[in-house]
Amino acid sequence: MVPSQKHQRSIMLSLKIAGCLILVLGVAGLLMAAKPGVPQDKKDTETCGQCHEDVVKGFLAKPHAALGDTSCTACHSGSEQHLKEGGGATIFAFKSTDATAPKNKTCLKCHAGSAAQFMSGPHGKASLDCTSCHSIHGGSKAGLLKGGETKTCNACHPDVVAKFSFNERHRLQEGVLSCSSCHDVHSGAPREKLGGFKQQACLKCHVEKGGPFLYEHGASRVEGCTICHEVHGSPNRHMLTMQSVPDLCYSCHVFTLQWHTQFNEKTTNCVNCHSTIHGSNLSRIFIK
Repeated sequence: MVPSQKHQRSIMLSLKIAGCLILVLGVAGLLMAAKPGVPQDKKDTETCGQCHEDVVKGFLAKPHAALGDTSCTACHSGSEQHLKEGGGATIFAFKSTDATAPKNKTCLKCHAGSAAQFMSGPHGKASLDCTSCHSIHGGSKAGLLKGGETKTCNACHPDVVAKFSFNERHRLQEGVLSCSSCHDVHSGAPREKLGGFKQQACLKCHVEKGGPFLYEHGASRVEGCTICHEVHGSPNRHMLTMQSVPDLCYSCHVFTLQWHTQFNEKTTNCVNCHSTIHGSNLSRIFIK
């Protein structure tokens, strides 16, 4: 029996209503699944705070606490057994774990986008883990570093940080820049030598040195800025690696025209004539 037109409209209306109900229930289900993250955080911090009050207070004052889906158990697994036993070593604790891999794996669950290549870089290969530099519960708000960026880097690189005390230096002490202005410490190749095309880190500030030029200085394009400059600091003017400019130039330009030998390096140096040494649009030999 073929249903009437009125009956057909009634069936279609019922189906539409049922579809809307399914959609509403589905959205409500998603919202209910997302919401428990916040109460769970509160429950975690309250439960953990009964024994670890100072740690939880430090955590709540830091950026991680502002994330709705982050709680103590997001990083410290094994909490169920830990609570049943009233404590003990069943929970994953960073400070009592010597192996670097599980620590980094825990952090990379959330930070894979910004530090995916960490393990292939110099810091990862040196068996450092995230907590070597970062203190999650008590670190600075800027990067959760243990003691500020310069102090944290100085713990392993005191010889480098000491160079910023020279008269010719980048203005690290004044806060004009920081280590991370030039070095990406989480990447696979954090530009630790700043050679070749990695000199782009220098050109972020020294734009005029990068050209493009019709005639390029091969040293800056192949070896990079550090072939002539000590980038952290130097007792020599312009942060050069050598005090004598002719000696620096002769370290690459061994063969020069004979008449160059008549110059006295105390009164004349190469850049008196070759003044556009970073590159030129007029002279192949960088004469202004």
